[in-house]
Amino acid sequence: MKKQMPYSTPEGYFDKLQTRLSDIPARRSRINLTPYLALAASFALAALAGNYILMKTTASQPASDEEIVEYLIDSGMTLAQLEDAVYDY
Repeated sequence: MKKQMPYSTPEGYFDKLQTRLSDIPARRSRINLTPYLALAASFALAALAGNYILMKTTASQPASDEEIVEYLIDSGMTLAQLEDAVYDY
């Protein structure tokens, strides 16, 4: 039984092969920046949205002295602990 190759190359394939191979480095040197710019824009948008939400949810005015005293009383902090915290700072 004679072996036959079931596959064949197209006409003129090897004639144009060198030209096509020499074009490959030129095509690879082009860098598509679109995905990188889209990623950077999404990070910037997430940071801006997070900053906006954080600024809107935090208190815009500092706590009053009465609120601070009430918080310290509710937390169960002793006077000695408070003095240590103040003088260590």
